[in-house]
Amino acid sequence: MKIKFYLIYIGIVVPLLLGCNNKVVTDKHNFSAIDSLFNAAVENNEIPGVVALISHQDKIIYNKAFGFRNIEEDDLLKVNDIFRLASMTKALTAVAILQLQEKGLLEVNDFVYKYLPEFKNPKVLIEVLPDSSFTSKPSMSEITIHQLLTHTSGLSYANDDDYGALVIKNDVCEGFGYDKRTARENITKIADLPLLHEPGEAYTYGLSYDVLGVIIEQVSGQRFDQYIKKHILEPCGMKDSYFIVPNSERYRLPSVYEPARHVGIRPASYPDTTYPCLNYRRFFSGGADLCSTAKDYHAFLRMLKNKGEINGQRLLQAKSVEKMLRRQTNLGEGDSYQGYAAWVTNTHGAETSVFNEGSYGFGGFFDTYSWTDPKANISAVLLLQMYPGNKHQIHEKFQTHTYELLKP
Repeated sequence: MKIKFYLIYIGIVVPLLLGCNNKVVTDKHNFSAIDSLFNAAVENNEIPGVVALISHQDKIIYNKAFGFRNIEEDDLLKVNDIFRLASMTKALTAVAILQLQEKGLLEVNDFVYKYLPEFKNPKVLIEVLPDSSFTSKPSMSEITIHQLLTHTSGLSYANDDDYGALVIKNDVCEGFGYDKRTARENITKIADLPLLHEPGEAYTYGLSYDVLGVIIEQVSGQRFDQYIKKHILEPCGMKDSYFIVPNSERYRLPSVYEPARHVGIRPASYPDTTYPCLNYRRFFSGGADLCSTAKDYHAFLRMLKNKGEINGQRLLQAKSVEKMLRRQTNLGEGDSYQGYAAWVTNTHGAETSVFNEGSYGFGGFFDTYSWTDPKANISAVLLLQMYPGNKHQIHEKFQTHTYELLKP
């Protein structure tokens, strides 16, 4: 009964107590379906908690929190809590690369070895051997920055047992790191790995953005996290976004949960969740390490939606934003095509989903997600902390309800 009491408290009392800090409402929208979705998901023990945000015409019309930061401690989630965004970091990394291109400090068609010589003459994997060594052949071409941006470099995460064995044997960190290495020291180990395929031959989601993070360091002369803070977080007004969450703000970092074996959820068995609290870190992943709030990430989305401008400052030229959000490769294409860090809904995706063609978005490892639909003039952010992600179609239901709000 104790859990039941708190779930009712979250769904009804908290929004009233927190007022504008916990919900933004307009007279012409009825958010009851969205409220019911999240209240039921928490009450049915499908998710620990969620923060959701919707904006229309750049104005936030919905921003609420449901559920718990930590179930075991009866600690309630708040709208300004700080979530591990994981791969949603990649969008900021892509923006940083395009900023440096605008300054004439690099070109996306440059070979990676121009900035990181250890990537010259890459090898392509032939076979992983039983002792986790491998055989390989020389690649027929060099890796470009463009291929890193589009995940067509041939670099992978440890997504299968064979390649995972190579990642482990070579002591490669995939983000969420515990060690004291610099990012450059880590990607030197990445450079020793074979590629899964020839550069530009296939789509392979992986470590490419960690390499981009080091290119940013090499070209700008700033550590990756410091560059992102100065050139993206601060101009966007993202004051609650961190690579290392300050001691005073760590209570705002929700615990991570996973689906239980049969029903419900339990604390995540995934071990690497404390990385935002490791003060000694010098390695910051271009693909994984940012923590942020729904409102902060919405500010980043608003900057992209407004063609690179926010708060009277221009972070990117409009042509760079357009480049980031248009089709860059037909590899790995299904319902969406690949821009730089973004999935972008194509014609087929628009016919089979609620999204309009040209909608784009970014998602993360711990079940965080965002999208912008320029045609409908909406953006949305949905933040959970689950790994593996929940299996109850929370994202899809939220998408459907969001578009139903805008029907005449």
